[in-house]
Amino acid sequence: MTSLAERAHAAAVFIRHNTAVSPHGRYRGEEHARTAVRLAAALGLSLNHIATAPDWQRRRTTPGEPVLATATCPDTNEKYVFLARFPIYDDEPFELLGPCPECSSQVPLATVRHLADLGTHLALPPLRPEDIAHTNTVPDTFTGDEGHTSTCSYSEIR
Repeated sequence: MTSLAERAHAAAVFIRHNTAVSPHGRYRGEEHARTAVRLAAALGLSLNHIATAPDWQRRRTTPGEPVLATATCPDTNEKYVFLARFPIYDDEPFELLGPCPECSSQVPLATVRHLADLGTHLALPPLRPEDIAHTNTVPDTFTGDEGHTSTCSYSEIR
């Protein structure tokens, strides 16, 4: 087990390195690196189990473009995709993406600030279309998310 100081140093080095070598530019590179560090800390994973990518569906031209972060379970290799909608703000929660019960597109299904939030979501039964109107478990961003297909009743594009 490494010390807290060693892990903190490794996180700082990770951010500096990934900022410098990012194909997305310095500022986006820093947002991606900080997103990876935040998610790894929230889920108790090492940085080796987090990968980030731009979110082309929810893209904006303003600072803080959304970042997709994929966490891979070191024991099962199961992957969980999270959205950092506003990565420039360290206090914003992540949104766990999963299939919409109507259109099957990847949309926000849970708000995750820490490991227990993910556990609470995973303990729930699969979401069904009839559940959406009666549940308070999906994030406010579920309805109208850009990930829905154009024919989905939750889509803003119709």
